[in-house]
Amino acid sequence: MNYLSNNLVKEAHQHVEVVNFTEACDMLKEGINIIDVREPAEYRKAAIPGAINIPRSVFEFVINDHVNEKDRQKPHLIYCRSGGRAALAAVTMKNMGYENVYAMYGGFEHWEKEGRRVKNNPTQD
Repeated sequence: MNYLSNNLVKEAHQHVEVVNFTEACDMLKEGINIIDVREPAEYRKAAIPGAINIPRSVFEFVINDHVNEKDRQKPHLIYCRSGGRAALAAVTMKNMGYENVYAMYGGFEHWEKEGRRVKNNPTQD
């Protein structure tokens, strides 16, 4: 990550709630909407079960196609590989009027290191 993008991520962390791994796991047990903002090739390898893939590269253009207007008040947990893209996407969602948006610290890398369940080839259902 270069200096500019690192600063953008630091700034994003000032405006969104970043949850740790334990908090994220608790949220998932409660049925929170989960969004994977990694690129499709990353998502196809493995993902957190139940996650929908909305790549960060097109996030602003398609988020409303995947999340209903009535779901703006529902909680949404966003993750990426390590946490940076998730924080940026969470800021975007908040700016678009979504109220309960959380970014998962450590991202999918941390999820896998902790030995949590993943769904391989999630688009192959």
